[in-house]
Amino acid sequence: MQSNDKKISGVLHPNSSAQHFQLRRYLPESTLAPLIEQFWLVDWDLRGQQPHNQQNLPDPNMHLVISQQGAKVLGPVSKKYHYCMQGQGKIIGVKFNLGVLAKRLPCPIDKAVDTEFEAADILLFDQQKLVENTLNADCDKDVVTHLDETLRKIVMPQDSALSNVQALAEQMKNNNEIKRVEMLADISRTSVRTLQRLFKTYVSLPPKWLIRKYRLSHALEMLENRQLSLTELAANLDYADQSHLIRDFNGFLDITLSNIRKPTKLQNQIYS
Repeated sequence: MQSNDKKISGVLHPNSSAQHFQLRRYLPESTLAPLIEQFWLVDWDLRGQQPHNQQNLPDPNMHLVISQQGAKVLGPVSKKYHYCMQGQGKIIGVKFNLGVLAKRLPCPIDKAVDTEFEAADILLFDQQKLVENTLNADCDKDVVTHLDETLRKIVMPQDSALSNVQALAEQMKNNNEIKRVEMLADISRTSVRTLQRLFKTYVSLPPKWLIRKYRLSHALEMLENRQLSLTELAANLDYADQSHLIRDFNGFLDITLSNIRKPTKLQNQIYS
């Protein structure tokens, strides 16, 4: 079982947040690689302490989330949301590769944004058995083994269009120089209209939204690390001035920049 040691994108104040919960991430075996990006396990023990309000703005990948409340499949997320950790608990998750569940949904994926489904309805397994086997497992390895045995049954051949969408999304995430959909169209040697159609089919969120999300997330990281001032960052991202950048952070990420460098006021994101 191989740990995923890649950087978690979009994390705020990782050092201060580490005191509230423990996060482990594991890569899937090769047979599951077309379906799954990673397994993630979180647990916490805050008995006798204040609850921890966890704020999340994940990638648009869908997730299987297992907790005491059952097993849910989360559709693509378009906004920051909160999870309150209190007492003692755990969450077990699977981050699917971008778009791989689009054709398994009971509705078009653009209707699944910010929506959750009963996992058994999407993945067709014994939901109660999986919840019991994973939450009561003795170690992380047993958890991942149970997930592996359950999910390998739904691995399907991946079509070329989806592979192309995944590659383009990865470029948007890792290349901060991509500032407009037209630039992405040039890279992919296709039209803007075709990109919009593909992302609507497999991702639900338009490429323009993803470019903006990743660029602002990257900007947030630079501010967090004190690499650039607000004025420098606004110029770097082609904003007319820093007030426009601040408005975008407030409206798009729901983050107040006056709190960026105050770790006690902002919490981290789990799902990357």
